[in-house]
Amino acid sequence: MLPNTIMGHSETKVHTPRARSIREVVFGVNDGLVSITGIIVGVTASHLSSHQIIIAGLAAVAAAAVSMGLGQYLSTVAQNEYFLAERQREYREVAELPHEERAEVEGIYRAQGFSSDEIKILTARVTADPDRWVDFMMKEELGILLDSLDNPWTTAVVMGLAVIAGAAPPILPYLLIPSAHTAEIWAICLAVLTAFGLGVLKARVAKSSWWKSGIQFLLVTAAAVVVGMAGGHLLGQWFG
Repeated sequence: MLPNTIMGHSETKVHTPRARSIREVVFGVNDGLVSITGIIVGVTASHLSSHQIIIAGLAAVAAAAVSMGLGQYLSTVAQNEYFLAERQREYREVAELPHEERAEVEGIYRAQGFSSDEIKILTARVTADPDRWVDFMMKEELGILLDSLDNPWTTAVVMGLAVIAGAAPPILPYLLIPSAHTAEIWAICLAVLTAFGLGVLKARVAKSSWWKSGIQFLLVTAAAVVVGMAGGHLLGQWFG
């Protein structure tokens, strides 16, 4: 978040919740992919049976989906409460400090390149209605659009489903292939391909370099595989 100082009054610029939609999906899929890949590979390296690996993997998926979903619910509720609190604060300032708030409106229009005459007309129109005035300050000063507040339960479900979707590639081979070690190879391959594809998708949305983004996601998944294998081997040795 970047500070936005206007007429000596420092505020924090907040992006709208709607702009976070793609971030939530990418974060959820990536979390499910990385965490479950690490767990599955680690459990396989500890020489458990395919049946035990599947149970451990599905349990981890369920726990991760519920945990991330509830975490997203709580964070969305907290953010919505913050946005509404900021709106109430703006209403108080408009009622108690109208001259300062009007000067801030003028400062915003001045920074946008309007002439003095245009600023007077626009400021008069904005400040004529308290609701319009507050909405203007929320959008232009704080970067908050209350029309785009997220539903906490919707974001929770989206996050949970994203985690499950990310966990599917490393889990699926164990459900289809009897040999745990053969399934592990396929799980790693699918996880790597999914990670790279997710990075490319993120880059297309963000209009950044697709191959750099793909490699970044791939390296994170590769790190989970390495840590999982090392941890699994150690646990296998310690517990026989």
